[in-house]
Amino acid sequence: MTTLEEIQKRAATLSEARDKLSELLATMQAGIDVVKNENFAGIRGLARRVAKQHNDLAELIQANPALFEKPRTYVVDGLKFGLQKQKGSLSWDDDEKLCQRLRSLARSGALTPEQVTLCIRTKETPVAAALEKLDANIIKRLGITVAADTDATLIKSVDSEIEKAVNAVIREATKDANAEVTP
Repeated sequence: MTTLEEIQKRAATLSEARDKLSELLATMQAGIDVVKNENFAGIRGLARRVAKQHNDLAELIQANPALFEKPRTYVVDGLKFGLQKQKGSLSWDDDEKLCQRLRSLARSGALTPEQVTLCIRTKETPVAAALEKLDANIIKRLGITVAADTDATLIKSVDSEIEKAVNAVIREATKDANAEVTP
């Protein structure tokens, strides 16, 4: 039979390994930050130039739509540019009034009942958040089964700045969703 002392030793060993992993990830992140900071000014300047050139090209295309009637787009050096039809958007003032108009058109024969069924969503579903607040006896009388209402294993570091990175590495290494530990 396993003793609590054995489990505590295993937990201490795990904690030590997690600390080493945490230190390694922190060192790696520091290296990434150094590289990023060395190049950030250049990247930012180039990004601004690209954004300006993009906006200038967009203005030229918008100012000269006749040049993009046939063909509507061109490709130069791997960059596709031109005009493209946008998907229209639908809007209406009131859902209930629109549903009434749809049903009215169905009654007049302009729409089939199948079309109306496709255009109007009607779905009645229980609200789990509200059901969770009901008394256990009522939940049982309703025929609701409560699952996963048991103890679950908890392994959690209480003091890691990069806990999410550590969890991601552990999760990837074990390919086990249970390895994730919520901080």
